[in-house]
Amino acid sequence: MTAAARHDHARDADVIVIGGGSAGAAVAARLSEDPSRRVLLIEAGADTPPGHVPDDIRHTFPAAYFNSGYLWPGLKASIREGEAPTPFPQARIMGGGSSVMGMLAVRGKPEDYDRWERMGAANWGWRDVLPTFQAMTNDLDAPARNAAGPNIVRRIPRERWPAYMRRVDEVLTARGRRSLADVYENGDDGFFAAPVSQDDERATSARCYLTAEVRARPNFSIMTETQVQRLTFEGRTVRGVIAQRGNETLNLTAAEVVVCCGAVHSPALLLRSGIGPADELRPLGIEIVADRPGVGRNYQNHAQLHFAITLKPQSRMPQSAQHYIMSALQFSSGIEGGTPGDLFHYFTGRINPKAFGLRMALLSCALYGPLSRGRVSLAAADPNMPPRIDQRMFSDPLDVKRMIIAGHHAFNLLLEPSVRACFEEIYLMPRQPPLRLINGTGLTGALKAAGAAAVLASPGKVRRAIIGAGIKPGRLVWDGVKTAAPSDDEIVAAAGAMFHPTSTCAIGAPDNPLAVVDPECRAYGVEGLRVADASVMPSIVSANTNMAAIMIGERVAEFMRAR
Repeated sequence: MTAAARHDHARDADVIVIGGGSAGAAVAARLSEDPSRRVLLIEAGADTPPGHVPDDIRHTFPAAYFNSGYLWPGLKASIREGEAPTPFPQARIMGGGSSVMGMLAVRGKPEDYDRWERMGAANWGWRDVLPTFQAMTNDLDAPARNAAGPNIVRRIPRERWPAYMRRVDEVLTARGRRSLADVYENGDDGFFAAPVSQDDERATSARCYLTAEVRARPNFSIMTETQVQRLTFEGRTVRGVIAQRGNETLNLTAAEVVVCCGAVHSPALLLRSGIGPADELRPLGIEIVADRPGVGRNYQNHAQLHFAITLKPQSRMPQSAQHYIMSALQFSSGIEGGTPGDLFHYFTGRINPKAFGLRMALLSCALYGPLSRGRVSLAAADPNMPPRIDQRMFSDPLDVKRMIIAGHHAFNLLLEPSVRACFEEIYLMPRQPPLRLINGTGLTGALKAAGAAAVLASPGKVRRAIIGAGIKPGRLVWDGVKTAAPSDDEIVAAAGAMFHPTSTCAIGAPDNPLAVVDPECRAYGVEGLRVADASVMPSIVSANTNMAAIMIGERVAEFMRAR
C-alpha cells in the first residue's frame, strides 16, 4: 500500500455530509450507493430511524411543526428592516424541514430555473432539472409516468375536499382561471389539487432516502445530535470538520465535505470557518480562508398572510380526514416587474388533528416571486450563538404592491356568495403562525386544544368576541352579515415570513463577486467543499422549497459521482 493510500484510509470518511435534512439525506444516500466511497452523515438533531419515527412526524397533519423539540433553539429573525427579531422556526431533526413542514410538494415554474441559468447557474435550466424531478418522484396518482423514485407524492381527490374548496374551484373557473388536472404536467397558472409528500403517513427525506437498507451499507455511517462547529483546512483545501457531540469535541477528517445545513446555517458555518467577507470576519477574530463577500448575502423568503374561516357543519370533512393543505391556486400579479406565478393561495381542510380542528380552515396567500433581499451574518464567532437573520422583507416596493393584490384577491374570493355560504366568519390573522396559536405539545398543547374547542363550539357572538381578542392586531373582517374589509396597510402588517429561506450561498459565474458556489456547487476560493441545499438557489423558486432542495441534493450527488 502506498503512503497516499494509507493516508486516504486513515481518514474518517471520503465524504462528510453535514446536515440530514431535505437535501442532505438525498446527498448522503446517493453518494453511499458507490461501495468504494465512505460516507459520513452528521446531523445536529435527533435521528428518526425506520420503525422509530415519532408519531407527530408520521402524521399526515403537520403536528410536528409545533413541536419545539424539533427546532433550533433561540433562532430569531427580523421580518422588516428595523424591526425587532422574533422566533424563526428552522428544523433540527433528521429529515430537516421535510419532517416539520406542511407537506406541499410543488416544484416551481419552468421560468424559475431558466432565470437561474440567466443568473450564471449554467445547466440549471428547466430542461436540466425536470428529468431529476421526474426521476426522484414516486407519484402515486400518475402510474403511467411514475419513475418510482424515493419521494412519495399524492393528491387528495376533489370529491373529498370540504365544500368551500369545491365552491372556490367553481368560482375561479367561472372567472376564467384554469382548473389544472395535474400541476406537474406544465407550468401554467391555475387551481389544482395540491401534491403532498405523504401516503398514509408523512414522506420525509429521511424516510425516503435513509431506509433500513441504506443504513445497513458498510460504507455509510450516521452521527446524530452532533453539531459541526467549523470546517478545517490545510491551506485552502478542506480537511474535515470540528464537531461537538455532548461534552466531546470531535476532529473528523475527509477528502471532501458537502454542507447541507440550509440557507441559515450553511452560510453561518462557512462564515465561522473563514469563508466570507473578510472585513466582517476579521473583527470577530476569525482567520480568513477565502474572502467571499457573497456568503450570507442575497437571502430571500416568501411572505404570507392568513385568513381563518369558521366552517359550517355541512362544509367540514369527517374526522378521519386528517388533511391540512389540500388545494392551491397559483397566479400572476400581471404588474410590470412581476414574474410568472408570483402569487399563491393554499387552502386547508382543518387547523388541528383533533375533532375541533374541523371547525376552522385557512386560506393562506403568499408572495412567491419576491424581489427583496436580506442577509445572514454572524453575531459572534461562537458556534453556540445563533446567526443574525435580517430578512428585509418588503424592502422592494413591488413586493408591497403584490402582497396587497394577493390579500385583496383572497378576501374577495372568500366573499363570493357561494363560497361564503360555507362558513360563519372570516378573520384576518396576525403575523404569528395560526397553527402555533392553538397547537402545542404536552400540557400547554392540551390546554390550548381545550380552549380552542370550547371557543369554536360557543355561540357566535361569544366566539367572535373571544377570537377577536385573541388574534389582535388581527381582527374579524366578516361576521356573517357585515363586511369590514382589511385595508392595504392591514394586509401588509399581517404579512409575515414563511420558512423557506434561500439564496445565501448562491450559484453564480466565476466573475460574479457575490457568487459562493460554481454551477456544480463547488465553493469558490477553496478545494474539496460543496454546498447542496436551498442556499445555492440564485433566486427563490415560486414554490415551497422542499422539492427543489431535494432536487439540488440529487444533482450535486450526481455531479460528485460523475467525477
